[in-house]
Amino acid sequence: MGKIDLSGLKIGMENTLSIIVSNENSAEAVGYKGMPVLGTPHLVGVMETACIFVHEFLPENYLTVGVANSMKHLSASPIGATIVTKAQLTAIDGRKLTYYIEAHDSVDKIAEGTHTRFIVNSRDFFATLERKKHKLGLT
Repeated sequence: MGKIDLSGLKIGMENTLSIIVSNENSAEAVGYKGMPVLGTPHLVGVMETACIFVHEFLPENYLTVGVANSMKHLSASPIGATIVTKAQLTAIDGRKLTYYIEAHDSVDKIAEGTHTRFIVNSRDFFATLERKKHKLGLT
């Protein structure tokens, strides 16, 4: 891949994303009966989603894909709680982007961690996906 213009990306850029804990994103929704709290899979998803704000700063036909997560779920949050997630871009190493992410409810910090994304050409990404779908008999 050739060099792409990443001048729109700056270390320290931040994004905030909020959700309300519901039955749909609870631990019960992923099979953990008797746990009416925010499920870890959903929390990780929200934390990762908070990182894709950089897409608006990428050149046309580029996007990011998640490749690694290191998250700690520190505290339970009940149904009805508002969760605020803040992602900060902490490193740019070529096409590799690293973020620090925290999530809080109105009482305390409920999660923290790092997330890594890679910048890829969207045309190449979707062409590879189509080839895989064909090999799997899904087209």
